[in-house]
Amino acid sequence: MSRFGRLVCVSGPNAGQEYELDQELIVVGRASEAAIRLEDQFASRRHAEVRHIDNAYQVHDLQSKNGVFVDARRLPSGGTAWLSDGMEVQFASTRFRFYDPSATVTAPSLIAVREPGLRADFTTRQVYVDGVQLDPPLSTKQFDLLWFLYQNRGRVVSKDEIAAAVWPQAQGDVYDANIDRMISRVRSRIEPGSEDNPRFIHTVRGYGYQLEA
Repeated sequence: MSRFGRLVCVSGPNAGQEYELDQELIVVGRASEAAIRLEDQFASRRHAEVRHIDNAYQVHDLQSKNGVFVDARRLPSGGTAWLSDGMEVQFASTRFRFYDPSATVTAPSLIAVREPGLRADFTTRQVYVDGVQLDPPLSTKQFDLLWFLYQNRGRVVSKDEIAAAVWPQAQGDVYDANIDRMISRVRSRIEPGSEDNPRFIHTVRGYGYQLEA
């Protein structure tokens, strides 16, 4: 068994690939010289660094455009987070699982894992609820809406932000009622019967919505 940590890609263009973190500093990004090269059009050339410090690992955002997420929480631009066994790390739209060889329990095979919560994969435009793929898939606009919320999960986004992201050609001519109806349709697919007590998409009255995945 290797004494180094590893990142295993669980979704995105690099899905199935495994990377051993055997250097003190590993660059992640689209650049050809990156040690972990992402085939992800939303990734920056130098998107992030993974640092090996005294038998521990941390991830550092290199002020990437589309962010670094650790367990579904976006790091501040230029921010850093320590990693522990089993954590999910996402660079732009590509998700990885971090495994620490020093952990007491050996990580199970990814193939056997059914992850709880909500997951969206931009590359395939598929949505997974508690590890089960949504079938039939969301419509184009429904996915665009969910993907915007997913990229900003944990943050309250305004209806103006949603309108600009999902209907950019409308130039502000999107009524709140249209957004509310689209939210309702997405909710009915990912969490049916949850209007009174939503699990994922929460309404912030008078402002917008927040996704907790």
